[in-house]
Parts: sequence; structure tokens; C-alpha cells
Amino acid sequence: MEPRIEYAAEADGPGLANVNIISFRHQGFLQNVFPEASPEALAAYKAIYSMKHLANPEMHVLKLVDPASGEIIGYSRWQIPKALVGETLPILSEKAQEAARNFAALAPRPMNEAMYGAFRQLLETSRKRFTTEQDMVLDLLAILPEYQGRGLSSKLLRWGCDQADQFGVRVYLEATGDGYPVYIKYGWKPLEEVSLDWSLYGGQGVDRFTLMMRDPQPVKN
Repeated sequence: MEPRIEYAAEADGPGLANVNIISFRHQGFLQNVFPEASPEALAAYKAIYSMKHLANPEMHVLKLVDPASGEIIGYSRWQIPKALVGETLPILSEKAQEAARNFAALAPRPMNEAMYGAFRQLLETSRKRFTTEQDMVLDLLAILPEYQGRGLSSKLLRWGCDQADQFGVRVYLEATGDGYPVYIKYGWKPLEEVSLDWSLYGGQGVDRFTLMMRDPQPVKN
């Protein structure tokens, strides 16, 4: 059986966290911002952080589930203007809603606030320069390494591209080096390259992203 796409729910927080941490382990964010955090603390924080996205009425969080094991093997986050599709609001417990509101206070300590702020500012500034309120945003796409190369990224991308083409809107994203070839294949075009030098804030390494935009394409009948 083929892996299936479903909307994520509150109980999926740990599974989403696992995919996120493993898929982006080569990026510098977690190890630089939370240098002393244990794997368990990072997993707990990422599970809490996922509540922020589930509580966002414009964020569509889609999980990819292995039908044999029930394991979450990938997921994507699509920000879609509610003017196009209405709101998507999973039923969250009071605890999850509180976590969504106060995720920063629940982050592991010590936390390098300057690094965290620089990363958020880089992404937010870039989005403000290139997007409008009518655009969709592919906020994240991740597949566990052992499941990569099987067309699963394409499965998630087709979902969002179909939405964008149906509504005739653009889709913006920030691509890592690994994702760039796949996004090119699905019609995204590079806008600009940006980078974050972690050494400027006492960390190590440089993370680079290609800002990309996909124009809507004709819907096939």
C-alpha cells in the first residue's frame, strides 16, 4: 500500500518532531540555538512547537503515514490564505493551545536568543519582500532519510501545487540545497540566495537558502 496523506492532529506532535529533527540534522539551527539540549529535550520542544502551526487557521499541516507501521514518515506545512479555502482548525486541548501561545517560554535552556532572532528575521524579511497576502507559502517539507528517493516529496508537493493551480495563486518557499532540485522540477524558480553565518553570533557553520516562487499553472481537465 502507498503511504497516505492526512491532516495532522495534536497527537502527531512527537511524530512531526521526529521527522523535523532527523530531516534537518545537517542544518545549523538546533545545535547552534540550543547547544546543550539533549535529544529528548529537543524532541519535546519540537513537539510543542508543532502546536503553534496546528493552531494557525491558515496553516495546513499534512502528514505522510506509512500504512504498514502507522509511522509518520514525512510532512509538509502549507500556508494558504483563508480567503481561498476558509480556516483549518484542528481540535486542540487546552494544554496544546497553551503550548501554541507560549512555545518560546517552553524552549530548552540555555537558548541563544540572538541566533534565534537572526534566523526568524532572515525568513520573515525575505517573505515580506517577495510575497503578498494572496500568495501561498510552502513553510516546510521533510521526509525521513530512509524513505527518500521514492517520490514521496512529490506526493506532498502535488497536493499543494494542485491547490495553488486551482486558485490561480503563486507559492513561495525557502529551499535548502537538498530540496532545490525537486522544487525546480515542480515549477519553482529562484529569486535570490540568502545565508546565515552562525559564527556572527558565536556559533558554527553557515546555512544557505534559495528563495523561490512558483507561478500558477493551467489546470488539466
